[in-house]
Amino acid sequence: MEKFIDKVFGEMEYKHSWTKKEAFLFLDKAYVVNIVAQAYKGDVILESQQLNYTSYKKILEDNYDKIVEKLNEYCKSNFDTEVSLDKYLIPKTIIFERDGSWGILFDTDYDTENGIAVFFIKEKIKIGSQDLFL
Repeated sequence: MEKFIDKVFGEMEYKHSWTKKEAFLFLDKAYVVNIVAQAYKGDVILESQQLNYTSYKKILEDNYDKIVEKLNEYCKSNFDTEVSLDKYLIPKTIIFERDGSWGILFDTDYDTENGIAVFFIKEKIKIGSQDLFL
């Protein structure tokens, strides 16, 4: 397995993209998620991916209430439920795309096949099934 030390991401391994594990706090719960910088074999991590990685925690913190509100709205309208998100959303991957967008991919009992994603595209928050963004 190919390894690489990126000046921003740190040590990454190539598994269809550059990846590593990292601690992540969401809805007051601690998780270990995959950090993924999308890349084709032989590609380096782009500067836009590095910039997004350095700022994603601050962006999440600054938009926390809006993200939770939008996730609640999405789950209520698509799955007709109003249960606590922390019981049904498990963050698995934070992905930094080559087009400058990035997002959090969640496993969920609401949609075991497609999951749910929160994506940041041109500074706008988008929520939907993962297949809309990947």
